[in-house]
Amino acid sequence: MAVSEYQDVVPGEVVFPDTLSDEWELDCYSRPVIGEDGKKLWEVLITDSFGEFKYLKPLPSNVVNSRNLRKVVEELIEEAPNKPKVIRFFRNQMYNMITIALSSLAPDVEIKPSRRTHNLFIWLQDREKYIYPRMAGYNPQLRQQTLLDYDVSQPDRLPDVLRAESYAFVALPAEVFWDGQVNTENINRGVLCPIKQMPKTGWIHGITLFSKRAEAIAAWMSGVEITFIRADLLTRELMIHSDISTQYILAGILDPQKKEAQIFEKGKTSANGYHFLSVQESPESEEVTGFW
Repeated sequence: MAVSEYQDVVPGEVVFPDTLSDEWELDCYSRPVIGEDGKKLWEVLITDSFGEFKYLKPLPSNVVNSRNLRKVVEELIEEAPNKPKVIRFFRNQMYNMITIALSSLAPDVEIKPSRRTHNLFIWLQDREKYIYPRMAGYNPQLRQQTLLDYDVSQPDRLPDVLRAESYAFVALPAEVFWDGQVNTENINRGVLCPIKQMPKTGWIHGITLFSKRAEAIAAWMSGVEITFIRADLLTRELMIHSDISTQYILAGILDPQKKEAQIFEKGKTSANGYHFLSVQESPESEEVTGFW
């Protein structure tokens, strides 16, 4: 798609879709554009977990504070036909301001620092590619190298009761996600992310945990914001990342599994980052207990 062909929402315009999720995703941050005042453009972006609703509010840099962010969000909620129950945000750098701004929404709205903001990432990537370059004052040197801040904490070990007896590197054809064979009805616990950027052919690689305590493990994983799995080939450990900066050591990588771990990481790259984690009682189980 050419830059000139991409159409985005009108700043400040509120248009709610027929189906509005009660899980919202929010970002408030500077963009690679210098305004007439010589300062960077700031924007509030809000979308929902369906990716159908988008709201954009530019903010002058001198009014970027928790009070004004709160006002933007509260006014939008007031108009919404379906009020949010959860609002997620992913920027570690904005943790304090966003948390303070949205604290008044509790207990009706749960505020979750989380990198599970897939539609927001897609929208930001589109704006970086199609919108900002055609804006007056655009400066490519101000672009972020990556949307995610990888200032993660030291990894924690999972409690023994949550550690699986074994695991396997596995893969599923991309077609089973596109044609709905994998869906919210048959994964039991868990959540599926949007597949807009998933290849329609090839393999989606994943990791399956096997445990007699599969139900307890899946229940715990449902309570944390799982964002991605990483096979660390240097430390030879499988890492599970959650919320903004937390990581857990899921299991060790033994010598016979090193090649599979390399294939897993390469598979993630070739599939635009898509991968999955599943939990089941045994390799013979016909159903999964959880899927992310």
